[in-house]
Amino acid sequence: MPFEKISAETLRQKVYDQLRDKIISAEILPGETITLRDLAEKFSVSLMPVREALWQLESQKIIVIRSNKAIRVNELTATEMEEALRLRIQLESMAAQRSCDRRPDTAVQRVNRLLEQMRNSVGKRPKIYMKKNTEFHFAIYSYAESPLLLEIIGGLWARVGPYVYRDAVRKRDLGYAMKCHQEMFEGFADRYKDLIADALRRDLEAAAEVIIPSLEK
Repeated sequence: MPFEKISAETLRQKVYDQLRDKIISAEILPGETITLRDLAEKFSVSLMPVREALWQLESQKIIVIRSNKAIRVNELTATEMEEALRLRIQLESMAAQRSCDRRPDTAVQRVNRLLEQMRNSVGKRPKIYMKKNTEFHFAIYSYAESPLLLEIIGGLWARVGPYVYRDAVRKRDLGYAMKCHQEMFEGFADRYKDLIADALRRDLEAAAEVIIPSLEK
């Protein structure tokens, strides 16, 4: 998997952001083992900023650092996934509804473009779909003007994102998911807060219905 080379400025944050994005988009899967030295080589940086980024990810329970310095993406139980679903519905609905009130007119075209990119990747490029799905949701939430809320949501996405890709995006017909996303967009464009919250809830619940049984096994 390709990693972007990083400049000297704010190395730790850039390493952290890239690693979290790769976990969310399932480029690094739950249970997969990586090493500190391997990551440093891929990012073309020293060990220290990678180590600091990993400590931050570990504090958020996104990864587990073993005693032999091997690192793996944390795994969730079915119970933890159910809790994550409840939190996501509450927090992401809040962000989406706040964004309806605060978004500029130019935001509609931006979000619609991401929706089209998602639609074009359905059935053909699941990792591109997953990436655009993440960008679509966070493009909407970014207009909530609530950095702390987005940070908390981002942490939850890093925990559940790989499972969404592994169990939902790759293994089910995405027609219903795209219907939910279309309605989310319509709610966003029309500032219809009830519609965007309802479509978001149905999208998250449908994915969870596929993911949770796989974790129970």
